[in-house]
Amino acid sequence: MNRISASTPSSGSVLTPLRRIISKPSKGLLLFCLFQLLVWTLVPGLVDKTPPDDALEEFLWSRQWMLLTYKHPQFPAWATGVMYHLTGSYIWSGYLLCQLAICITFVMVYLLGRDIMGNRAALAGVMLLPVTGFFSEGTRQFNHDIAQMPFWAAICWLLWRAIREQKTLWWVLLGIVSGCSVYAKFSTGVIMAFGGLWILYDPAARRQLATKGPWIGLGIMVLLSLPLVHGLIRDHFIQLTYATDRDGWVLENRGRLYYIGVQAALLAGLPLALWSSGLLRFKRETTPSSSVLLDDRSALWYLTWMGLGPALLLCLASLFTGVGEAWGKPMYNLIGLVAIAWLGQRLTDGAMKRVAIWGFSMILATALLHTTVVTVKCELGSHPRRICMPSSAIAARLQDDWHKAVNAPLGIVAGDEFWMRVAGALSSDRPSMFTDFSFSEAPWITPDRLRRQGMLVVWADLPPPPEALAWIKGYPVQQEHFEWQAGRPPVTVHYVIIPPGALKDIP
Repeated sequence: MNRISASTPSSGSVLTPLRRIISKPSKGLLLFCLFQLLVWTLVPGLVDKTPPDDALEEFLWSRQWMLLTYKHPQFPAWATGVMYHLTGSYIWSGYLLCQLAICITFVMVYLLGRDIMGNRAALAGVMLLPVTGFFSEGTRQFNHDIAQMPFWAAICWLLWRAIREQKTLWWVLLGIVSGCSVYAKFSTGVIMAFGGLWILYDPAARRQLATKGPWIGLGIMVLLSLPLVHGLIRDHFIQLTYATDRDGWVLENRGRLYYIGVQAALLAGLPLALWSSGLLRFKRETTPSSSVLLDDRSALWYLTWMGLGPALLLCLASLFTGVGEAWGKPMYNLIGLVAIAWLGQRLTDGAMKRVAIWGFSMILATALLHTTVVTVKCELGSHPRRICMPSSAIAARLQDDWHKAVNAPLGIVAGDEFWMRVAGALSSDRPSMFTDFSFSEAPWITPDRLRRQGMLVVWADLPPPPEALAWIKGYPVQQEHFEWQAGRPPVTVHYVIIPPGALKDIP
């Protein structure tokens, strides 16, 4: 393996902050993580008037402590609930939780890169990640895609360690992390499948199959996954129905090349960063030399296989099936390491400093861009956007209206998807949501509970959602007006209060 050593500074020179970062990679990683965490926790917390849709949904799901919903396993909701109880805030804890997941991902990527290429190259691979666009704007909401990211990176590192160290402990750790990863999202099975194919391909990995380690790890992974299997069977695989419906929606509303186009746009900054840092050269060199950093070809192809294989597979699949534009997030965790592995022979001190500048600058620049975009939308825009809605005020006033009519806490919210989430997620009564008025999609809501607690049905534009009509028939429709921008017409929110004991016949 090749390692790039730092050149000795000239006598009497004083190390700049950037030189300190690259001369002590572990401290540089800590500083980089802290910068990412602070910027992308504070900026959306101060700028966004309403958290993203998925975050609102996780806030509500976190109150149920379910193993599965009709969409996904519920590790993200569990983590959201824990953070709320630790901090007392959904909004700030939600943004913080996102960045903790990103920083853990950075650490896992660094550990893998350190084992394969050394500390400096590993840090360079991490600092290239914010350049891609997967680690900025899209990390504002702690959902299942973000929750997967640390698991994907950890699986890649632990598998490498298990193969090279040939110790049962690493296979046990791999089994534990793999078994836990499926609780973040079922699609973590993709990286496990790629890891399994690597074990069959690589001679050193194949030899490990003659030892007990891989089989113990596999057994642990299967054992930890069994509750989810039981849950899927109990729910009659409703999660697969959701996935099929989502697939159909994407195919109907997105072009065939939409997903690939989004991925290309998010990766567009990486070649520019590599070129300006001196790592990527488009002109033929007068003295040809290899740019590949790794002498260990097995390590080089392991990084390439695990770092690009799933992403390329999903791009191919998007041509034939519906793929959400955010589903590829965890699949680019290793893209920086892959770039350094292939181009890192040119990772001089100067190149390393430029990579660091790119990394820190992109974290700051994307945060400033987000601030500008939100400000323009909310201060100059002519149409109300969700991010501009005064969500805390909306939730508080609707809850107050409920309390004026009902001498009991608000226990259940339903109605239009977004407004139901706003009214419920940020209400101090911490109600549950009745998704689509469906007992199968919201099994924590029962007919008996509806009779005992009643519910608040919320929507914005008339007429009300079709699925609400049977429930609100005979009850007065009320409304509240909320100013979202000075000088613009307010947003009108309609609602129906169904008090406890009022529901006799369940539609």
